[in-house]
Amino acid sequence: MKLIDERTPDGSRHFARLPQITAINAVRDHALLLENAKVVNYVDETVAKPWFDFTYRGHRFLIHGGDDHFLLFVRDPQCPDLTLFEVGHHFERLLGDKRAKTSP
Repeated sequence: MKLIDERTPDGSRHFARLPQITAINAVRDHALLLENAKVVNYVDETVAKPWFDFTYRGHRFLIHGGDDHFLLFVRDPQCPDLTLFEVGHHFERLLGDKRAKTSP
C-alpha cells in the first residue's frame, strides 16, 4: 500500500484511498478490531454520504465514503507513517477478504 500525503483545508492528512466494495457499517465494525480503537461518530448512507471517525493510538481518523472509494484521513498530519500504514493495511485486508468472497 502506498501512502498519500494530501493536506485538507482543515490541516488533516488524506493518506489512503480504497475501493468502496462493502457497506460503511462493515468498515466501521472492522475498525473496532484494531486494538483499543473507539468509534467516535458514525453516519450511514441513509442520512448523507457515509463516514465515521475513530481513535487509535492517540490519533483521530476519519473514513469517508465517496463515489466509489473510501477516503482515509488522519486529523494530525504528523501521525507516524507506520501507524498510517497499519491502519490503511488493516482496511485493505478487509476489502481483499470481500473481493475473495465475491470472486467466481
